[in-house]
Amino acid sequence: MPPAKGAVSMESGRRDGRIKIYISGHKDCAAVQNEVFVPVQQKAIVRFLMDGTPEDRFMAAHANEYCELLTQYWAWKYDDADYYGFCHYRRYFEFNDAVKGSDARTVRRTYLNARTAAELGLADVPKIKQIVGQYDVTVPKPVNYYLYTVYWQWQSADTLHIRDLDTVMEIIRSEYPDYYPAAKSYLYGHYFYGCNMFVMRRELFLPYCEWLFAILRRFYERRDMAADGYSGEAMRTPGHLGERLFGIYLTWLMQQKRYTIGKRRTAVFENTQPPFAALPAFGGSAVTLFMPADAGSVALAAAALRSVADAASFERRYDVVMLTSGLVEQDRLKLRAVLHGRTNFSLRFFDADRFCDERGIASLSPAEKEAFCLLMLPHLFTQHSRAVWLDACVVALEDIAALYDADLGAGDCCAAVADVCLAGGINGHSEHLREYYRALGAACGAVAEPGVLVLNLPAMRAAYREQELYGYLHGSPEFPLRDALNYFCGGKIRFLEGAWNVVPEREGSERAVCCTFAPQKLYLAYRAAAQSPRLLHFSGSDRPWEDADSVWAHIFWRVSRETPYGEGLLAALCRSRPAKKEGNWFTRRAFPHGTRRRSLLHRIRRWFGRT
Repeated sequence: MPPAKGAVSMESGRRDGRIKIYISGHKDCAAVQNEVFVPVQQKAIVRFLMDGTPEDRFMAAHANEYCELLTQYWAWKYDDADYYGFCHYRRYFEFNDAVKGSDARTVRRTYLNARTAAELGLADVPKIKQIVGQYDVTVPKPVNYYLYTVYWQWQSADTLHIRDLDTVMEIIRSEYPDYYPAAKSYLYGHYFYGCNMFVMRRELFLPYCEWLFAILRRFYERRDMAADGYSGEAMRTPGHLGERLFGIYLTWLMQQKRYTIGKRRTAVFENTQPPFAALPAFGGSAVTLFMPADAGSVALAAAALRSVADAASFERRYDVVMLTSGLVEQDRLKLRAVLHGRTNFSLRFFDADRFCDERGIASLSPAEKEAFCLLMLPHLFTQHSRAVWLDACVVALEDIAALYDADLGAGDCCAAVADVCLAGGINGHSEHLREYYRALGAACGAVAEPGVLVLNLPAMRAAYREQELYGYLHGSPEFPLRDALNYFCGGKIRFLEGAWNVVPEREGSERAVCCTFAPQKLYLAYRAAAQSPRLLHFSGSDRPWEDADSVWAHIFWRVSRETPYGEGLLAALCRSRPAKKEGNWFTRRAFPHGTRRRSLLHRIRRWFGRT
């Protein structure tokens, strides 16, 4: 059985004349895979070895203790190459000297993807062959402990026991005396070669493995780690010993003065999650829903998700894809808990940061990146035909399946509600907005509010390409998502009834005043929709998590309390109230919110603030 998809077969993988650098991993992850790099999963090796020789079965039984050495054992016994190399799913050699590193030994990148692989030379097979072929052994640049030693480093480790290293030293002294001087030189020296990473010529690799695994087997005969009550990390001692034994063997080779040793930096990747599989859930019969969730809005996104689930029909299925940024695993677990027991829901996470990193759009602002991700969805989810996009700060009061089923013509790119506040700005409240959108050719009342959308994905794919989208956003539009959506889809937007995107505004706020400048028909429709909303979108001046007196606070908190973030949001609101309310009893009574007196008070405060 193959160790990983597309990797060399264990039963019939013998190929001569190749450099093979095996990438050890214990789970599905992003990996470089080409003529040189061979991804290998430990669990596949274990299954293979369990049907092998007694020695194979011993290795399989102790796989967790040998760690990455299990891959070395399999390659030694069952594969063939001119050069054998070993890396880790998060650690590779870099093969591009021009790349700046985090330090002299390390190049760090957040994601392993096609862009970073090319940047670090991992996709340049001829160059890798040329570099590796210059040396008998290629190793990572070592750690220099300066005043301390490799032996001291082991002795100082909290989870390792010095008697184990002493046992190995005794095995070398008694059974491999030719290596004992090199062992002392290395362990009492200052340079440490870690991670079990190297690329080694076949003629050196085969005897190295014979020596390495014989010593480790002797170690098992002398030490019983389980009987000594070793911790989980301490049980991995054989893998740690393998690192030191490689350093000893390398020192022995260097002492021969006839082998060439190359040293390269280590490329370390923080995130090696596998690429997102953009395939429909439930066989394509579900309502597809895209939602954003970042570290700052995840609590609101959880409430939005809960509201969608509460209003959903049990007769329909829902394929929810959250575009995440900066979330940790605990956040993902909490979001999954929101849908606990909802078997008609699928929840997946699309890492927007990873996508932006791969596309190399670091020059865009956060708002421009958000717009880029949303408007690239049609080009990424090519197996989907329609989807709903909801902002993180919404509360759905009715089943979004009805929104998903909205009437869209084949030529319509999307359906949306007209942006009432922006229409008021264009219509006269803001001279700046009027001139800005006049230059864009946007008519008053015909600008879509991008927080709630029904996306006709095939039509959007036909409307623009990735480079056109990037070029437009690179021009720094004032409102990236709104402007890009209306620029590329203008004239192909079907406008929905306002109840599907009611943006509450606090009475007397600047946004509320701005709405009154909208064309009368649009404004009256907005007011009517606010009386019986189907979906509330808290992107305006009325935000219940900031103001307990919000008209819609009871709706928001009813949903939020049913999520793992509810108490945290409520605590944040309570902390903010004293500074905002207490000590201002006279002001609240004499200058109530929404009155002309309150507006006059604000003008006076602003005037004194300038003087």
